[in-house]
Formats: sequence, C-alpha cells, structure tokens
Amino acid sequence: MRKIIITGHGRYASGIGSAIETIAGKNDNIYYVDFTEDDTDITLKEKFNSIIKENHDGEILFVCDILGGTPFKVAAEIVNDSPNMELVIGCNVGGLLENILKNEDNSLEEFAESIVSSS
Repeated sequence: MRKIIITGHGRYASGIGSAIETIAGKNDNIYYVDFTEDDTDITLKEKFNSIIKENHDGEILFVCDILGGTPFKVAAEIVNDSPNMELVIGCNVGGLLENILKNEDNSLEEFAESIVSSS
C-alpha cells in the first residue's frame, strides 16, 4: 500500500491536511507531519521513522514544503536509503488532491512526477 507523508515548516502539513480532509474526507494513507519550533532534526526523524515502521513493506512518498529546509533534508536522508521511497517538494492542495484521488496503477516514481507537474 502506498503512503504519503506531507511535511513542512510550522503548521504547513496540518494546514494542507485540513484542506484535503475537508474536500475529500479522511485518508488513512496520508500522514501530516509538522516541523514546529519545538522540533529538531532528531525529533522530526523520529516522527518519520514511526510512520515508516508501521508501513515498512509499502511505498512511501514524502512531500515537503521547500528545498533545503530541515524537513526536506531529513526526508532526503531517509529516502536515499530506500528504493521504495520518493521525495518531492513544493506542492499545493489542488495538485495533491488530483493525484490522491486518481487510480494508483502508476509506479511510485510516476506518481511523484505527476504530483510535481500538477502543482
């Protein structure tokens, strides 16, 4: 099963989550992980790893707010160690919704590329 981890600075992820769930309802395959001022790269990595541990045999797509920020760097470190993970940056609600609601017949890499081109 494919999982999506949306992450970013401040309440970016929970804000995106609020919009997606208002429009399309709750989706148990999407996780929203905020990186607040109380977090460090270590606590963020722990949050990611707890989700990954629950879904160790499936594909995971990380969606980050900006290139080079801590959420991106931590996710990139994790993705580099796994062939079943991808990472994209700079998305919007419309692009995410369009792709989340589509059929999952495409590969994880194609799914990631589709989100980027739709955003």
